[in-house]
Amino acid sequence: MRIALISDLHIDINREYPILKITAEAAENQKADVLVVAGDISENPEMTRSAMAQLQALCSFPVYYVPGNHDMWNKNCPGMGTEAIYQTYREDVRCLSGKHVILEKDGVSLALTGDIGWYDYSMASSSYTKEQLEGMSVSGRTWQDKLFNQWTRDNIQQMRISLEGLRQQLEACGDLPVLMVTHMLPVRDFCVPEEKKDWGFFNAFLGSTALEELYKQYPVHYAVCGHVHYRSQVERDGIRHICPCLGYHSEWPLYELKDNSAETHVRDALYILEVIK
Repeated sequence: MRIALISDLHIDINREYPILKITAEAAENQKADVLVVAGDISENPEMTRSAMAQLQALCSFPVYYVPGNHDMWNKNCPGMGTEAIYQTYREDVRCLSGKHVILEKDGVSLALTGDIGWYDYSMASSSYTKEQLEGMSVSGRTWQDKLFNQWTRDNIQQMRISLEGLRQQLEACGDLPVLMVTHMLPVRDFCVPEEKKDWGFFNAFLGSTALEELYKQYPVHYAVCGHVHYRSQVERDGIRHICPCLGYHSEWPLYELKDNSAETHVRDALYILEVIK
């Protein structure tokens, strides 16, 4: 079974490029059986859901996704509250929030589940207090969730709620090996190095170490995330953690690939997880 994984398509910021078409073609060329997008598709909930429907129409295999923090913003739909936005995703058949899917091929069975996840400041530098982190601003820079996501009134409580929801989804998967998908990071390995200005602070909003601890209690074999715009993987405690971000076109030169075309960067970001019996 070949599962294509990618995150952070940001089709609005990358609007100059046919990202959906290129992603579908790259996954088809890799003979994928399933395509999974780990959030941050756009900054407009309606656009995100529509884009995932378009991506499904372009693919000959199932497409699933979880929302990212950008997908949850209400900057383009100010009349909608955060819970209402989240509910639209839970009702989308392609979205994994609140549900799981059993993938089967050639005698291989795998449970696919996930959700956005959230953060609880556990990845921040210890040099900052909880009160400072709750302000979500440092050096004149503000983490944008504070402006466009009402959950930021209490991030720690939201993380607890998210964790319990993911636990229920894992329980529903039974004894099958699990591919878990969140937008937020479950491991510190993918955090931005603290030597980079202010990232000891902003790492607070990238994820939670509680996610990894939850995964260890269940047969989670693979864990996918995004959010940080890295392309990396690490294996620990029997779990392969994968971060397959496409990111903003303005960041692509940092990868120093042969060129900065969308095709090159989609192919580089797309991770093919091959699950064999």
